[in-house]
Amino acid sequence: MPSVSTTAPWAVRRLALYPDITQVPYVRTELDPETQVTRYIDANGHRVHMGGHGTGTSTANQTATSSDGGGPNPPPPADTDLTPDSDSD
Repeated sequence: MPSVSTTAPWAVRRLALYPDITQVPYVRTELDPETQVTRYIDANGHRVHMGGHGTGTSTANQTATSSDGGGPNPPPPADTDLTPDSDSD
């Protein structure tokens, strides 16, 4: 009869417990059809204000999009770059 190993796989030794659970003040969410913003609803059916979390603001500087130094607003194309509508692609 072959011997059976009782050593746990190496990955099991690397597992850790989940961090403490945080209770949230809402029981469901819904999407406002006009603003496309999430609404948070408590157990009594009232909206819960979750406060701002800053995802709509930029924290980084704008970077250049091309080597011409145009940054986020590059210069318009030169006349030689334009293709008239009558030309085929």
